Amino acid sequence: MTRPTQHLASIATIAAAALALSACDSAGSDTPTATASTPSATSTSPTATSTPTSTASPEEVAIAAAEKKIPEYFAVADRSLQDPDTFKLDDFKGVAISSALVDLENRFSVFTGQMLTQTGAAKVESIENPRVALQFDLEKSPPDVPTVQLDVCVDVSKINMVNEAGESQIPATRAPRQLWLIGVSNYEYPSPDDWRVSFTDTQGGKTC
Repeated sequence: MTRPTQHLASIATIAAAALALSACDSAGSDTPTATASTPSATSTSPTATSTPTSTASPEEVAIAAAEKKIPEYFAVADRSLQDPDTFKLDDFKGVAISSALVDLENRFSVFTGQMLTQTGAAKVESIENPRVALQFDLEKSPPDVPTVQLDVCVDVSKINMVNEAGESQIPATRAPRQLWLIGVSNYEYPSPDDWRVSFTDTQGGKTC
């Protein structure tokens, strides 16, 4: 799949929507166990249990990894503005890549430059409608990067952005819930640990 084109939100949209920046754990394999039979006069042979076989498809594995990464992304984004003085910018790289990483860094720079601080946090209400493409060819132009696109309902009603005087900078017209289109990509596929949010699109303020 060709890497999705980023829909960059303007700084005004970010401020108006208070873009502060469920989870599915990766499936693990069960350890096989052996059950010994009760000794008898005629037999002492143990009976071994069979080992479960994973039936998850590559697409299902990718969706689970993407769904797990999205709440992590919002948590890091929130923390960056809740406590900007101690936040480490490198933490962004653990949850974002490509244009999504640039967006987080720009957002942090703008809000901290305006001496704004966030209270409250975003809450991921739902993650739906996964679209998966696992083609991988970084030599193409633009490259094919394994990506999962998802529709994400985000509750931002608890988020406030306040200035040094403690005054809210959130517009009264802000919708409490926003419908985001989020792409989660893996530039090191099939590595299971390298899924990152690669783009976000607030879709013009759609609600959910």
